[in-house]
Amino acid sequence: MEAPQAAADQPLTPLGNRPEFDGGVQEAGAGVFAWIQPNGDLGESNAGLVVGAGASALVDTLWDERLTRRMLDALAPARDGAPIEVLINTHGDGDHWYGNGLLAGAEIIATAPAAAQMADEPPSMLTRMRPLPKIAGRLADLPLTPGRDRLRGLAAFGEALGAYDFDGSTPRLPTRRFNGVLEIEVGGRKLELIEVGPAHTRGDAIVWVPDAAVVLSGDIVFSGVTPIMWAGPAENWVTALERIAELEPETIVPGHGPLCGVERLEELVGYWEYLIRHVPEGAGGAVDELTEELVMGAEYRTSPWGTWRGPERTLVNVAMIARERDGESGPIGIRTRISLLAAMGALRERLLEAGIGA
Repeated sequence: MEAPQAAADQPLTPLGNRPEFDGGVQEAGAGVFAWIQPNGDLGESNAGLVVGAGASALVDTLWDERLTRRMLDALAPARDGAPIEVLINTHGDGDHWYGNGLLAGAEIIATAPAAAQMADEPPSMLTRMRPLPKIAGRLADLPLTPGRDRLRGLAAFGEALGAYDFDGSTPRLPTRRFNGVLEIEVGGRKLELIEVGPAHTRGDAIVWVPDAAVVLSGDIVFSGVTPIMWAGPAENWVTALERIAELEPETIVPGHGPLCGVERLEELVGYWEYLIRHVPEGAGGAVDELTEELVMGAEYRTSPWGTWRGPERTLVNVAMIARERDGESGPIGIRTRISLLAAMGALRERLLEAGIGA
């Protein structure tokens, strides 16, 4: 399934860029609708709606209430009066649940690990971080400051965060937790909630709508956008992709990027297997250098993932696989995450200078 070019009248993306594919409400299958946010970059996440007889289920909200409210308004005609009785959060990253506060009457379902992450990482975590990028930018301007490229990378991340409004947001946490597989019925329609994490995060789940042959994958599937792994191991992510393929969906609503089919799963499996092969033991001390070598290499550039947005995200994936090789596992702390974001931002600038990336 090729992503169509964006229509000329499409609005700018949340980060203020020109859209590369169409966004908004899109029908993914019978009674299943996707909300697509181009271009799938930081915070530009997708969500979905399953409409039944007299009731509907929403899969994920967005990174702030302003964006979530716009989505809910746009999806209202598709609901045809069926209230949203169930909200499913596919994982614990804020761009998939910080808008939960707008769904006051809905039951909220997530995996137990995702619910734990959500309790640990409220919007206030990001508001407390707000001064850090500004400080980093000032330090980067000082001529003798070490690590200036990383400081600039962190400052760029902070500028991107400024596109979202976390102030005063108190999103609702899950009211129901599960592990394994949970089958629910909404408006007469069967939904299967399948835990597939840890992979992208510690609590990933997918939603299978069998009567429409649609999978709402959360961030297990990034479509045309480089994935990013905060938990792992990478082998679990491959297993999760294979689990989706076994369902034989006709359409996949990815966590980021345009609607896609099973061919995207094959590309993602290839990407992870490529990294697993190319990150050796003891690589933890040279993550920046190894990632730059890989991303700028001929094999990477001529592979399907060589055309994906955000190749700098590969740095985080290399770092996480290197941790696995060194015997560490599980999600990383906030300080390590900030350090990786800074390194990722610095790599992005170097890649752009070389004419690589977007």
